[in-house]
Amino acid sequence: MLSQISTYVWPGQTHFGFGASALLGQEAKALGATRVFIIADPGVVAVGLLNQITPALDAAGLAYTVHDQVVPNPSVESVDAAATVFRASGADLIVGIGGGSGMDTAKAVRELAGGPANVSITEYSYLLQGDKVRHVPTRQQMPPMIAMPTTAGTGAEVTPWAVITDTTAHRKFGIGGPALLPDVALCDPALTLTLPPFLTAATGMDALTHLIEAYVSTNNYQPALDPMILYGIELLGRSLRVAVVQGSNAQARADVMHGAMLGGIAISSNWLGACHALAHPLSSIANVAHGLANAIMLPHQMAYTLPGALERYAKIANSLDGTSDHARSTRQQAARAVDAVRELLVDVGLPTRLSDVGVQEAMIHPLAAQAILDLNHTTNPRSVSQATLEQLYRQAY
Repeated sequence: MLSQISTYVWPGQTHFGFGASALLGQEAKALGATRVFIIADPGVVAVGLLNQITPALDAAGLAYTVHDQVVPNPSVESVDAAATVFRASGADLIVGIGGGSGMDTAKAVRELAGGPANVSITEYSYLLQGDKVRHVPTRQQMPPMIAMPTTAGTGAEVTPWAVITDTTAHRKFGIGGPALLPDVALCDPALTLTLPPFLTAATGMDALTHLIEAYVSTNNYQPALDPMILYGIELLGRSLRVAVVQGSNAQARADVMHGAMLGGIAISSNWLGACHALAHPLSSIANVAHGLANAIMLPHQMAYTLPGALERYAKIANSLDGTSDHARSTRQQAARAVDAVRELLVDVGLPTRLSDVGVQEAMIHPLAAQAILDLNHTTNPRSVSQATLEQLYRQAY
């Protein structure tokens, strides 16, 4: 008899498809909202995406406040400040719109709003507080939240965590738990049609990293997710290139957003791996965008990790580019997964070396010292040490 209990962390009410953003007003009303607090980054406002969603609130007769001070890799200071503005707004529902930074900021504000005033988000970090960490408030204590992605990468609209940056110590930490899952996710590919090629590529590679790491994770005790994850990899393998070079291609945009959403569901239950442990310090120390950091490190982490999950990497190769040559060994098919990722990186026009994105060689040792503290590596199918992580950085440099 199997002793392992499968734990599935499912998202809340999720609407996917062109036009889903028009449901904002009715979903906000269904959650009991009387005033809405919209959290967005300045880029979302600048390209006019708010103008595509606020009419739904107007039609529902809901007032709203817009907080557009989200910063990339949201900092402790920006989150704490946003929570103060939320409390003063009188709002009773949060809408997080944007990429991972916007939705992570919204989640963190929601968590702070459910607890005592004048508390910093750092108090909810296990990495920083250890056993003294403040527990996540209950769903009843927190205001409801609706998540609306405008990129197709993080899957944050269906995950229960947020990643925040401690700018003083130059490190990232996670906060959250199942109670922090957004109540509603409105996934409208139309909101990604104006996303530039570079951001389309970088965020799409973030989604692919989620799916691949979740599929090979040692926490993969949720077998019902396996076909879903492989389908997400297939969607990105066939459509990310098209979404990058044909930004207005509706089917490609839908496929990539669908893959990103499935990646978010996958990591909520299965967790991640060493690639994310490597990527997080690249953002906090070298200011490399998260998706780009994952993209550069993924083939190196995969090549190192292959011996721990050969059969699974072989299946990833088949889903990613349709290769299934039974005359080749499992090892050869697994290695094809690494090659397929490298080819995808080139085709979508992303840098492939850390030296090309502002990382200096002197940073490598501090990067590895931070990476080993990131718990994502604990579910990697091949164990790592600080020396291993440093070597992977050097390979990518």
